[in-house]
Amino acid sequence: MPGILPQIRHVVVVMLENRSFDNLCGWLYQGAPQPAHFLPASSSATPFNGLRPSLFNPVQKSYFTDQSGPTYPIFPQANATNMPNPDPEEDYPNVNYQLFGPESPNQNPRWPNLGFVINYANVTGTNIPVQVMESFSTVQVPILSSLARNFAISDAWFSSVPSNTWPNRSFFHAGTSNGNVVNGTTPDPLAWNVFTIFNVLEGMGVDWRIYTDTVITPSLTWLMSPQLWPYALTRFGHFDDFQSACASGSLPRYSFLEPSFVDKPNDEHPPHDVVAGEQFLWAIWQAVSKSPAWPETLLLITYDEHGGTYDHVMPPWGAASPDDKSSPGEQGFGFDRFGVRVPMIAVSPWIAPGTVFRSDTSVPYDHTSVLATLRDWLSIPSDKMLASKRIAAAPTLAQLLTLDQPRTTLPAISQPAVEVTETSTFLPPNTLQKSMVSALAVQRNADPDAALASVQTRQDAINYLQAGTAAP
Repeated sequence: MPGILPQIRHVVVVMLENRSFDNLCGWLYQGAPQPAHFLPASSSATPFNGLRPSLFNPVQKSYFTDQSGPTYPIFPQANATNMPNPDPEEDYPNVNYQLFGPESPNQNPRWPNLGFVINYANVTGTNIPVQVMESFSTVQVPILSSLARNFAISDAWFSSVPSNTWPNRSFFHAGTSNGNVVNGTTPDPLAWNVFTIFNVLEGMGVDWRIYTDTVITPSLTWLMSPQLWPYALTRFGHFDDFQSACASGSLPRYSFLEPSFVDKPNDEHPPHDVVAGEQFLWAIWQAVSKSPAWPETLLLITYDEHGGTYDHVMPPWGAASPDDKSSPGEQGFGFDRFGVRVPMIAVSPWIAPGTVFRSDTSVPYDHTSVLATLRDWLSIPSDKMLASKRIAAAPTLAQLLTLDQPRTTLPAISQPAVEVTETSTFLPPNTLQKSMVSALAVQRNADPDAALASVQTRQDAINYLQAGTAAP
């Protein structure tokens, strides 16, 4: 059958790090003209599901007993663009507390989404846990906000796993995390050795590339995906290669963009400054929108998971467990509920400005919806597609392109601030940066525990990742 999105020849995805929907987009339509279009149209009675000043979190555990003690309201804007600092926790046990407080996960929670502040104080020891309630105003994230308002944003897009980076990125690329629910104390890519959408495209002769915005450290997708190791020299490039492909109109059919996670990080992982991420998004927007391929391009901007930052919407239950290894998987998790909401912005001249989109089926959007969209867009037959039940159940983005003709005028989106608050390279590495060190050690047939023991600072991580590797 013919594929969906016939106007599109190039899909470009950029995935940033560890920010919830409310953290970045909760105030998107606060005090501004409301969205002009809702998809599906039947959902238009439900307003944009952003933040409200009445939302709060308790500060003390006594709240869960007798509702006593102080509470923190949601902030109208963050006090700085590198908050929260220090970094919250976002693995499975901590996310459960953020969402359910002292209760076990259940479908009728007594304390929905009221554990963020207490969890942040417990795991970081900070005496200013209110930081986790400090969401950004549209002025602080002008590029993301402008793209969302001028094109489309989903206010009901969920990460795939209520946990951290590796499980969610694995679902994004493969529709499964191979039963893993956390990165792992010593992340081992061989435990995540699953077929990816890139392997599917390779087998079908469909052009794809992964571009990373650093020439110093290897690609995260490459590090954590043994099935992609053979393609280091042929399918991976740097951001300037992406810009050149845009300029010449020679983008591959599917492009996946990574920020820099370690050296001069612009991935927005707390406490990395979101201004650096805004600069990266603006450069992507400039490259894509000025490309001769712009009329045939769909740009998707999202985040892997919420990173412990506050969101007020409880993730839905009823997620399809992808495979036998996930039924249940690690820590007894059945992969039967989704992760926390994250931004998903869709950009194309075929999209009407001011669009908000939700799933048009009974199944909510999650990261595997991109895989389902690629499947139907490219008419990938079932015997060649990833065999994930989560992908099979996922709604696609077929409803997005509602215009009869592409827009011929670009919105005016100004370059963001140039001043970025640097993150010291003498801080301890975060869990993602450690995972990259561990993964490269395994790829080198070295001892990952020994490698991690030698990495005490972020500069140590940079040195290890840079030294003596032909990695992309």
